Amino acid sequence: MSNRQIDVQRSSRAFGERTGNALTVAERSFELLTRGPNPLAVDGNSIGHGLPARTVDLTELRSLLLGKSASDDLKDAAWRELVHRARSGDPAWVVGCVGVAMPGLKSTAARVIRSSPSRLIDDIVSELVTEFVAQLARIDIERPHIAARLMLWARKGALRARGRDARHIPCDPNELPVHHATYDLDPIMLLLEAARQQIITSAAAELVIATRLNGLSVQCMASDQGVPASRLYKLRQVAESRLAAAIRDGRISAMSAAPPSQCEV
Repeated sequence: MSNRQIDVQRSSRAFGERTGNALTVAERSFELLTRGPNPLAVDGNSIGHGLPARTVDLTELRSLLLGKSASDDLKDAAWRELVHRARSGDPAWVVGCVGVAMPGLKSTAARVIRSSPSRLIDDIVSELVTEFVAQLARIDIERPHIAARLMLWARKGALRARGRDARHIPCDPNELPVHHATYDLDPIMLLLEAARQQIITSAAAELVIATRLNGLSVQCMASDQGVPASRLYKLRQVAESRLAAAIRDGRISAMSAAPPSQCEV
C-alpha cells in the first residue's frame, strides 16, 4: 500500500469520526496529499489556457484559479481535469477536488451558518461536503462554470441540513430579490443563466456572486483588480437591475435556469 493510500485511509477514518469538523479534516487531508516529493499535481501543458507548461501541484493550482487573471476557460479546463481524476476511483483525487474548492466551500458554509442555530453547524458543514463530493460523479463537465455549479449543489446540501430543523428558512438579506416563480432557485444559478443569455457579462456575474453571496467586499475586489471601487459598484448595480428586469419579463425563470435534471447539472 502506498503512502498516499495510507494518508487517504487515515483521513477517511478521521472524517467518519469527526463529521462536525468536515472542512478542517478535508483541509488537513489535502495538505498531506500536496506536500512531499510526490504531491497531487496536474499537467499544466495539457490543460493549457495560460497554466504554466509544467507539473502544477494542487496547492499552486488553487492559488492560480483564485487569481484575477484566471479566465473562465482556464477554470473549466482545470476542473474538467480534476473531476476526471476524481472519477478514476482514486480517493486521493476526491480529497484533491475538495481541497482546491476549499475557499469557496468555507465561504459557502460561513454564509449558511451565519443565519443558522449553532447546534446545526456540524450537520450543515458535513452535508455541504457530502453533497459536493456526491456531485463530482454527476456534474456535467461539458457545460461551463463547473466549479460554480459544484458550489451550488454544496450550498443546496447545507441548506437542506438547515431546513430539517424548521419549515421556514430565513432569507439572507444579501440575496437578490427574485420573482415568486423562481423562489426555490439558487441565486447563483440565476446569475449563471443571465450570463449565458448575455443579459449580464460573466465578469458581472462573478462580481455579484463574490460580493453579494460569498461575503467579499467590493473594495477588496477593486484593490485586487487595480480599479476604482466606484466602477465595480456601478457594474454591480447595472447587473442587478438587468437581472431583476429579466426575471420580471420572464426571460429568466425556474424553467430556463434550472439544471437538466436533479441528478446532473
